Amino acid sequence: MKSAVLIHNPGSGQPRDRYHSVTRILGALRQRGVTATPQIVAAPTDAMRLTAAAIQANADVIVVHGGDGLVNETLQGLVGTTTPLAVWPGGTSNVLARELALPGGIDVLAEIIAAGRTRRVSLGRAGERYFLLMAGIGLDGDVVRAIHPTVTRVTGESAFWLAGLRQLTDWNPVQFHIEAEGGQHSATFAVVANASSHGGGMRFAPEASMDDDLLDVCLFDSTQRHRFARYLSAATTGSHLGLPGVTYLKTRRVVARGPSSRFVHVDGELLGPLPVSFESVPAALSLVVP
Repeated sequence: MKSAVLIHNPGSGQPRDRYHSVTRILGALRQRGVTATPQIVAAPTDAMRLTAAAIQANADVIVVHGGDGLVNETLQGLVGTTTPLAVWPGGTSNVLARELALPGGIDVLAEIIAAGRTRRVSLGRAGERYFLLMAGIGLDGDVVRAIHPTVTRVTGESAFWLAGLRQLTDWNPVQFHIEAEGGQHSATFAVVANASSHGGGMRFAPEASMDDDLLDVCLFDSTQRHRFARYLSAATTGSHLGLPGVTYLKTRRVVARGPSSRFVHVDGELLGPLPVSFESVPAALSLVVP
């Protein structure tokens, strides 16, 4: 890697993390022969515009410093290209960084970016929106809707737990329908996963992998709120798969249909209401990896 574009969001993550390290990583990359041009994201659509400009300028790599939402925004412009994406975690929960086992130190990360080892991975697609990690329907879609960005910046990943517990108190589980290659199913909460990691430290789809061309779908079919407390607790270790009301599928395509009051998120960003179709997009993106 000789040239990089660093797309970063100064307002991402917690306040103490916002500004101090961009200059340091630019210097660390320069010491390793990589000239990096920083670009600030001021609005959600900026990431796609900056990505397109970086590809046009023949940048060797695009580095994203922010949370999973900024990574998701950036990858929309990289799908199908050979330009690799490097992740420098700097958001609230950084689920993708955990999935890739990325180090936290700037010098080590600069070494990884400069070395340029890449891995071609599959993506999921929800409607027209690509995702690296997961999509959620029902409970966590409502959680994402309920969380204000300011709260996540102040309290971090605990905001998701707090909102989830609040949802369990007064959440009204409503059934929707899942049509997959293996048949039809009902659920009140579903996770469509391209990777095994999830927000809040959950592992709803412990068998999911970005290296195959399948989506792992975990369905919860219960209208009893108290059962979801048990589901969520077990999902921290992946032991929920043996519980009553839980179904686990592997499929290339799936369609979710139901009331428009059921919302969908992708990679922690709100997408919209049902219906939504999902599919696996094989070998669609290059990621810089340790």
